[in-house]
Amino acid sequence: MILLDTREFDHPIPLEMATSAFKKLSGDEVIHMIHRREPIPLFEIILKNGGRYHRVMERDNLWHIYITRSSTVVLEHTDV
Repeated sequence: MILLDTREFDHPIPLEMATSAFKKLSGDEVIHMIHRREPIPLFEIILKNGGRYHRVMERDNLWHIYITRSSTVVLEHTDV
């Protein structure tokens, strides 16, 4: 699992970090992104480029987003 903790960064740095990591994903790799916002533009990029994601809001202003290209990885069971 690739951890991206982007809580300390302002837009557009978290989006750039996540898209860069997403481009390099292969096989069953998963990105675990921690963000203080729900990154809706990122979700659109992931879906347009053949990826999948699962998001979990731990509490206000703390999101965990799991991203993969794999069709077999079960992201829904990835809990915080």
